[in-house]
Amino acid sequence: MAQASLMHDVPTGNPFPVWRKYTVTKIANGSGGCASANGCWQVNGGTPVTASSSGLTQNLTLTTLPANGFVHNARVKSATACTGITTLVSTLGTTASSTFFVSTGFDLMASVSNTNLSNALLLKTGSDTAASTDVVAGFVGTGIAKTLADVADGCSFSVWLEWSVLP
Repeated sequence: MAQASLMHDVPTGNPFPVWRKYTVTKIANGSGGCASANGCWQVNGGTPVTASSSGLTQNLTLTTLPANGFVHNARVKSATACTGITTLVSTLGTTASSTFFVSTGFDLMASVSNTNLSNALLLKTGSDTAASTDVVAGFVGTGIAKTLADVADGCSFSVWLEWSVLP
């Protein structure tokens, strides 16, 4: 008679993938704790806020994955189309690589609709480290004499991440 194998389950938090939503909004100086003449990016309406870059690229932390965090899937959808700059796209990645999960930028300036959302497969799942790391939205803009500081206040999009913690 064959012997049954043993499975060891070590609790590590929530081992089941759960979808979480992160809403990013550009806010004005003096609003919601923003103390930057360039305006700020705010995640989920909370503080701290991150000053908008005076350049054309910037990474914005959406959340911090704990050690052994594993991203299974993601979706991006505009809530309010961005204006004020020639082009603006968002990638999705980690502290080490802002394009780790999604390298083809999602157009944050396209018209908002129920069908204007990212359904692209992730380049990679998991994470680029077993240590704790940030999940970031990477902004890349273009414009003659324009920077990310010129993105109009009220620009808003949501990122849904499905992640869990490996045992």
